[in-house]
Amino acid sequence: MEENHVEDDLRAIRQIMERTRKTAGRGGGWIMVLWGGIWFVGFLCSQFVQSNAIAWVWAVLNSLGMGGTIWLALRTRGKGVSTPFWRPIVFWWVSLIAFDFLLVWLLRVGTGGDLLLLILLTLALGYVQFGLFTHWMISAIGVVLAALAVGATLLIPGYFYLAMGVLGGGVLAGTGLWFVRQES
Repeated sequence: MEENHVEDDLRAIRQIMERTRKTAGRGGGWIMVLWGGIWFVGFLCSQFVQSNAIAWVWAVLNSLGMGGTIWLALRTRGKGVSTPFWRPIVFWWVSLIAFDFLLVWLLRVGTGGDLLLLILLTLALGYVQFGLFTHWMISAIGVVLAALAVGATLLIPGYFYLAMGVLGGGVLAGTGLWFVRQES
């Protein structure tokens, strides 16, 4: 392979990564703020609301979160930066969710704490992987969320939901605001 072709290929790869990073940064910051708020409300409700109502609270919050994510993604689409990778990115996150469903079903994970820990660790893994292709800060968020989830499970199991609401939701929202400020 000729040297100038290699340089052209590397330049094209860098441009694609930069476009993906800018797209994820612009819309991604507000999406992280949205999900940070959802985590805050949802986990606080999980800590203090009766267990029979909590499934409905999370169903409503997750529906609002998905709708808000789609709205934010559509709103930021076509604002000067676009990427051809939105379909694989969506497929990747949907795949993580599908694998969680399979793990829950096959391993018969049934209790609230175990189920939630599995979901949180899968999301943290998704953040770590997504950050490898976009921004190192997103990978760092994944590591912090995993550490918070495991730490709260082992050290303060009675306050797990409260810790994840305040700390996990705060990490997501705070980092999202940092991304928004960086893009301004």
